[in-house]
Amino acid sequence: MNGLVGVVILLLGVLAGQFLPLEAGERLALSDLSVDSTSRIPFERIKVYPTEVSIDVAGVHYAKVASNSMAPLITDTSTVLEKAPQNADEIQVGDVISFYEPSVDGIVLHLVIEKLESEGEVSFRTQGTANPEPDPWIVSYSNVKGVLVGVLK
Repeated sequence: MNGLVGVVILLLGVLAGQFLPLEAGERLALSDLSVDSTSRIPFERIKVYPTEVSIDVAGVHYAKVASNSMAPLITDTSTVLEKAPQNADEIQVGDVISFYEPSVDGIVLHLVIEKLESEGEVSFRTQGTANPEPDPWIVSYSNVKGVLVGVLK
């Protein structure tokens, strides 16, 4: 009888493990650099289970990356998670944005290296981290599709 109770408890533990989130560890990035960063996905909204990851935030979408212009962090084998900004104030230098670029007739994913404002219009200078020079275009806020919130490799 005790053996049967032990097996039942073991099975309940295994089943519960499939539905209870794992505990997150903490990592340190050692630097004195101060960065004004916007948290787009609160840590508490991310749940990691043994068989899946859940991000409980509205408006997050995903896309497959098609080039290596953001290597080594983001490559053509990466999938990115993005969230559409509500306004231009949500985008800062250092953010990675996706945007429609007419000259290539496609969506580009690059780093914001400068935020510009002229006559009340906000735009951005961008650069692929693997590219030696900034992009030849200026990105209008109206062409921004999303701000990077995660990378899956």
